[in-house]
Amino acid sequence: MKQTDEEKLKRSRAFLQKLKEARGGKIMDSHRTMGNDPSLVKMFLEQYVNCNKKDVQIPRKYRELIVMAIGMATGTETTMKVHSRLALENGATLDEIFEVIRIIFFTCGVTKLLPILETLDMFEPIDEN
Repeated sequence: MKQTDEEKLKRSRAFLQKLKEARGGKIMDSHRTMGNDPSLVKMFLEQYVNCNKKDVQIPRKYRELIVMAIGMATGTETTMKVHSRLALENGATLDEIFEVIRIIFFTCGVTKLLPILETLDMFEPIDEN
């Protein structure tokens, strides 16, 4: 099902363009799916700007690690993948990522640990030898 109301589509496209600019030129399919409801895109844009552009005190690396941890705790694959990559791009180390994984294991258990390890395809298994 897809939005057909031209006025709503026009508003959504305007919000998506602002979101694209705020995100440095990239939006995801999930953002465009939100475009079926301009109010939802507007709300997402406002929250994105509030959390990433206004009155930001926590350095980017740590914000990405926090969001990654939330994705891990909630089992949200896209959040895990995107924000672990962004954490690494912003200076996080392998050891820091795995420290977060240990914290999630401690607080949420093995039912969160195994899906995390299966989802994060950026890390390679070590050899047994």
